[in-house]
Amino acid sequence: MATYKIHPGIGIARLGNSTSDFYLAPETPGALPQACDSRGNPSYGADGVTPVLVTNFRDAEGRIKRQAARFQIFVYDDQSPDGRVLKIGDRVAGGGNEGTLVDIQWRVYVANKKACWYEFDSTRGEHGYDGDHPRRNADVTGDRSRLIIDPGPRTVNGTTKRRASFDRSGEGAYATTFPPDGLQPFSIDTLGEMLTDEAGRLLVLGGHGRSGSEKSGPGEPSIANYANNDGWYDDVSDGPVMARLVMFAENVQQQRFVDVEYPAWVVVGYPRFVPEVLDVVTMDEVLYDLSLREFADDTAIYGRAGTFDDPQHVDFRDEGALRNWQDSRLAWNPAFRPWFYRDIWPILYRPDQFRFLCNILGQSNFPHDQQERGLFDPAKLGQTPKGVGARAASGGSHGLPRLASVEMAEQPDLAARRIEGDEDRPGGRDEYGPQRRYLFGLLRLAGEENEFKLEDRVSSRLHNLPLMPLLCGDNPLTNTAPAKFMRLTDYQLFILKQWAEGKFINEIEQGWLKSPPYNPFDPYPKTPPVGGRELDRGVLSNALGGAFCPGGEVTWIIRNPSTYWAPYRLKADRSLADFLETAAQANVIAGVEQDYTFNVESPLSQINNFDQGLQPGDVTKYMALPWQADFNECTTNPTDVTYADWNAINPKSEHDTRLEESRKIWVTLWWPAHRPLQFSEVQSVSGGKAKYQWLNWSRGIPQTHQGDLKMVSEWSSLPFIIRNPYLPADLERKAPSDLVNQPRYVSIERVKG
Repeated sequence: MATYKIHPGIGIARLGNSTSDFYLAPETPGALPQACDSRGNPSYGADGVTPVLVTNFRDAEGRIKRQAARFQIFVYDDQSPDGRVLKIGDRVAGGGNEGTLVDIQWRVYVANKKACWYEFDSTRGEHGYDGDHPRRNADVTGDRSRLIIDPGPRTVNGTTKRRASFDRSGEGAYATTFPPDGLQPFSIDTLGEMLTDEAGRLLVLGGHGRSGSEKSGPGEPSIANYANNDGWYDDVSDGPVMARLVMFAENVQQQRFVDVEYPAWVVVGYPRFVPEVLDVVTMDEVLYDLSLREFADDTAIYGRAGTFDDPQHVDFRDEGALRNWQDSRLAWNPAFRPWFYRDIWPILYRPDQFRFLCNILGQSNFPHDQQERGLFDPAKLGQTPKGVGARAASGGSHGLPRLASVEMAEQPDLAARRIEGDEDRPGGRDEYGPQRRYLFGLLRLAGEENEFKLEDRVSSRLHNLPLMPLLCGDNPLTNTAPAKFMRLTDYQLFILKQWAEGKFINEIEQGWLKSPPYNPFDPYPKTPPVGGRELDRGVLSNALGGAFCPGGEVTWIIRNPSTYWAPYRLKADRSLADFLETAAQANVIAGVEQDYTFNVESPLSQINNFDQGLQPGDVTKYMALPWQADFNECTTNPTDVTYADWNAINPKSEHDTRLEESRKIWVTLWWPAHRPLQFSEVQSVSGGKAKYQWLNWSRGIPQTHQGDLKMVSEWSSLPFIIRNPYLPADLERKAPSDLVNQPRYVSIERVKG
């Protein structure tokens, strides 16, 4: 029996202030989005095959286009165990009926619960809020449901009703709740819209980036906090996406209905201003790591010790079996060999791209540059040890590059967790082994989120060097439950440790990969995803996977296994996600057009019920309010690196000036790929050569609360940064000084003609 699923399981839409133009979300890592027409149909070149990619992110009036999250149905059967796209005209079956697919009905319910939720306070709340934790707008008593922006559910199909808006109207069938009119500086009347393209695929568009406060009087509107500002609303949202197949059953000469297996989810985030530069840890990597460690998704990589030759199958929906598996001695497979160019190199490549978004690396002589004086040369780091019997292995069946760094959750030899030996590996020659092991030794491992430097190895060349990645963690703001610095996921650290020890495969050496055409300085796949899981991963590789304070599109709630129905699929409250009628009920009264919108008896919940599932608005409610405040302030952070034991001494204790003066602060970056510091702008082009200028990306908006308020109005003036179209191919391997004059990523928005 075939199963029908919506993919991606989690789609990412993005805000934009254009009221007309939009584009399709990228579905491969580090890719430009695809252009489309006004009805959402993808645009192709003259050959009808090559996608037209977006390089101009603004409409004719200079407003930012919105990003549409596109959803489609995949069928899973014996022919396609990894799923294939379902198309209008295909044969479908279910519920005792069989026929030809003639239409797809889509139902989406998004909401915004930010104003009624708890105040965000770094890592507090990740494992549940205390009952006395303060809520936003605590002065609003009585009916606090008015703080929720709830447009109600909407439905569309591919034939008779192609478009619907999440606006105040409720389409005449739903009692909506929206903020009062007259918010300052901007009112909110919609959370976006939904539509179908010619193939019946669904596109979900978010809001227009509008934020406003209902407070009035002297000094209002005002912003006083990076995450919690009473009186404010914004038009970010999230919610479930459900679909129903409409078939024409020839045996009864009538329409019949089949529901897909489970809802998907849409999340609306702010614009991706640097679409081709990925974060050090992506949301895909967070979810992939979670699927391995919490859902037994690939027990050939992570599972019971001693079972890797015959991997177990664990049904993650069988709570008893999953709990029994989790309670056993779990380990990473020591025989697993990652592929260098698919799995390892993308992790090492990403930090180097940050130097085009901030000038901090220039102060340290470009340590990440892929040149002779740099550490990150793929030709050297990818060489496998010779003569040590390294065997080829599949390294996993996933076709998508793993874009991450890894830490090993369980290692038999804890004393050797940092591999520092400079000698060749026993049994063969390993010319670049010392370099690999040195780089791995710099990584921040599990439990080291509050360690700035490795200070207990005086004889080591790692002594007093900052641990990597040198980015803010989930809580660098306080010394209470701190997580000062970011680290890679457990899976990333595991495969990097395998690589450091020489246990990896070089695809070029094996003859599996030809270079050229493969270019290690443009390492991400360009071909569209084939299966449903590949699409899930490709979409989420373009979203932030940390640090979560609160983060980019989502926060640490995304790594809570209680929020998932299956890997890459959030658990939905089916009373709100599904159609009002079941498919079986619709089949009984087939031929009568049904209205699937409805009034619920109770407003959306203001608490969590993970057993029942997530409601509309439950993913983004943790995020900053308004979103522009955190977006503006998360540029750099003055991180306290004074103590190794952060709770032992309080530097703010009374009458201890000497202690306070001994504090050490390290100005730390947040996520340059989401919120750059500087950028190169193309000033002019003459004879095919460009002239550049290095500028402040925020164009004078200060990283203060006053800057937050200005960002509410000015965010749409920020420039987009794309791969430099004027960069000659032969400069890829030139000296860093040449690349300063010919940056790899630039903004060309202001160049005319």
